[in-house]
Amino acid sequence: MVLRRDSNARRKIRHARVRAKIFGTSERPRLCVFRSSKNIQAQIIDDTKGVTLVEASTYGNQFSEYGGNKAAAREVGKMIAKRALEAGITTVVFDRGGYLYHGRVKELAEGAREGGLKF
Repeated sequence: MVLRRDSNARRKIRHARVRAKIFGTSERPRLCVFRSSKNIQAQIIDDTKGVTLVEASTYGNQFSEYGGNKAAAREVGKMIAKRALEAGITTVVFDRGGYLYHGRVKELAEGAREGGLKF
């Protein structure tokens, strides 16, 4: 019998490995990405204080279209960049959350760069 590996458990292992190297400070906070099958979410976090500074996602009323595609991910990237610049944040550390830098995660990162964030 062939056993299918739990992909979310493997992602959590990758995420722990990435988080061991990445830490957000007040000068350069962490841009964290969470992706599900229907939505995508991004947060800018200051790990020294343990607070979320800015967030954007496809959940709720702030986004009216389908959130599980590349176009939605790029829009979330632009939203997070706009909100970050309003809060005075220009440079961040990108935390891909254990996901491969491909598809929607890559589109979110490119949208954030288009919006003016540097990483």
